[in-house]
Amino acid sequence: MTSGEAFFRGSQIYEPVALLRRGGEILYVARVGMKASRQFMILTPTGEPAWPHEPLGSVSDVGWALRAHEWHGVTPEPVDENERVAKMLARLLVERA
Repeated sequence: MTSGEAFFRGSQIYEPVALLRRGGEILYVARVGMKASRQFMILTPTGEPAWPHEPLGSVSDVGWALRAHEWHGVTPEPVDENERVAKMLARLLVERA
């Protein structure tokens, strides 16, 4: 279990949808707010924002933020059974490489 799993398990605000691993670093892409929210944040395993961004409005915005911080070479992994966001993010990162 990564340290992020304990944080997200008790959260009603953040729903993790993708995980990125690079060396010893881990980032989570999480849906922010209510279940149907279309806003996302990129978080560390402790639940802190990875960078000082406001919530991002789309998966495409997440892709651009990851590229800006040189995480575009990392393949996103789905966090739960719903693989849609992780697959969409992986396609966006490959298309822009």
